[in-house]
Amino acid sequence: MSLRTLKVIFGAVTVCFLLASAYIAVLVTERQKVLGDITHYNPAWQASQAVAEFMRLERRLDAFNVPGRGVDKGEVELRFEILLSRVKLLIEGRFQSIIQDDADQLATLRRLADVLVILQPLIAELEHPGSVQQALQLLEPLEPKLLQLASYAQIRGGERIAQDQQELNRLYWIFSGLSLGLILLGLILIGLFSRHNQLLERAHSDLHAVTGHLAHAARHDALTGLANRVLFHERLETHLGRWRQEGLRFAVLCLDLDRFKSVNDTLGHEIGDALLKIVADRLRNCLRDSDTVARLGGDEFAILQEIPGGLEPCMALARHIVGQLSAPYSVDGREIVIGASIGIAAVEADIVSSDQMLKRADLALYAAKSQGRGLFCSFEPSMEAQLDARRSLEIDLRTALANDEFELFFQPQVDIQLNEINGFEALLRWRHPKWSKVSPAEYIPVAEDIGLISPLGEWVIQTACAEAVKWPRCIKVAVNVSPVQFRSGGLVQSVRKALQSTGLAPGRLELELTETSLLDETEATMAALHELRRLGVQIAIDDFGIGYSSLSYLRSFPFDRIKIDRSFVRDLSSRRDAMTIVRSIASLGAGLGMSTVAEGIETKEQFLQVQTAGYTEAQGYYFGRPRPAHELVYSLDPALSAPSG
Repeated sequence: MSLRTLKVIFGAVTVCFLLASAYIAVLVTERQKVLGDITHYNPAWQASQAVAEFMRLERRLDAFNVPGRGVDKGEVELRFEILLSRVKLLIEGRFQSIIQDDADQLATLRRLADVLVILQPLIAELEHPGSVQQALQLLEPLEPKLLQLASYAQIRGGERIAQDQQELNRLYWIFSGLSLGLILLGLILIGLFSRHNQLLERAHSDLHAVTGHLAHAARHDALTGLANRVLFHERLETHLGRWRQEGLRFAVLCLDLDRFKSVNDTLGHEIGDALLKIVADRLRNCLRDSDTVARLGGDEFAILQEIPGGLEPCMALARHIVGQLSAPYSVDGREIVIGASIGIAAVEADIVSSDQMLKRADLALYAAKSQGRGLFCSFEPSMEAQLDARRSLEIDLRTALANDEFELFFQPQVDIQLNEINGFEALLRWRHPKWSKVSPAEYIPVAEDIGLISPLGEWVIQTACAEAVKWPRCIKVAVNVSPVQFRSGGLVQSVRKALQSTGLAPGRLELELTETSLLDETEATMAALHELRRLGVQIAIDDFGIGYSSLSYLRSFPFDRIKIDRSFVRDLSSRRDAMTIVRSIASLGAGLGMSTVAEGIETKEQFLQVQTAGYTEAQGYYFGRPRPAHELVYSLDPALSAPSG
């Protein structure tokens, strides 16, 4: 039974109880009235008393008329007054209700009243001769009628008493029934109160359990069961308080999973969630009972570790965690390999808040990730200065595109067999109003992090196509594409828009992507590549050989060109194995029917070596440095040509 139903029943019983109580009060009032009628009003007795007084008056008149009987005028007058009052009671009281159905009895009562009016002056003059005799003559005819009236009143009075007794019996049983009903209602109310108390106790118990569950849920991660950001901040504040009062030393470790996003993108969020649960279990097994591990959100975790002295225990813990989280995972029959980067910040005298501790650990984490994957790094004061510089760079970068601070430079690409320029690579340059030129290696990663790479990349493609359409028809333009542009889903539309608005032939546009773009190979990435190919755009894989080179990339999509990384060309004169790698890549490209481009050519010797190795194209400072569009030369200096054959 629900609490609402119980309340409805309780209300109904209460209303019934009140109605029954009110009705009993009415019954009691009626009963008292009937008893009062029986006790204080007896019509038969009143009638008999009136007849008795009538006969006493007659006897006193007879005795007054006979000398020597001892009856004086005063006694006769007294009896007359008593009779007069009795008759008055009969007329003015409730007696007439007894005889109202009998006309003869009503006439007798009225006749008696009339006779008494006539008799009153005679009683006052009893001494006059004939007054007594005249009075007796008036009274004598009434005597039998009064006796009949008394008899009638006796009969009707008995009937009225019988009726009143029946009414009293009826009221008694009704009263008894209602009293019993009230008793039953009282018992029901007691039962309902008892049931209500049980429900309240159960509700209180359930509420206590729910409150406990909500309190736990408010401070723990629903997926992994680890502490969440709220609980981690509370414990961090507690440790800071103990640090100030007791000198307790501790450190915060911020942890970020490497390559976790590719797991979500390629295998789905269900696999990603299952992987996070296993990661949480491994982290628990790495810690002591006094340590706290929390999931701050996504693939970000934090650890609170008490340390007796220096950072050696934190370093050991970080090294152990990196090893444990880098071990292969088995999820739903799939083997998954990820890693972890960790930033460490120990409590120091200048720490004033938990946010400051987390900020320092985040800075150390950022430094660890910038150095590669699977590394850990401790906080250093110089990191805050680097962060301030990055924030300043972010602010300037957000306004640079709107302020027209970007410009494209173009570096020539040479067809080795034809000894002529067959293309230019578009290179982005930022004319910073304060720092003059900023290296792309500094601002491109920042643009990717803050979400500006897509609009910036769209501008580069549009501008490059607009410039290339002015060149001789055989010369193409190459544009570098960020992995973030592939993931954003708008790359194909940007290319289509640029080709349509500028009128550039699709075959003269080449998009260069690094192996990093293919590392997170997804259906969306491959679909975008095939859509670009259907548009007629050429696709080149850039910096080949230094990333995660795999023949599967070349098999999954037929690239037009392979661009070998400049580091191999630079090492041609110093390392023997460099030429072996250079020749292998050239042979691979020829076998797959792809052009091969050697980047970083700075000397004629390097040019001759890559020509000998079989490369079809070359690019580097030897042929020309990047220049703005208005300074481009579309023919190759004959002095730079390598001998054919």
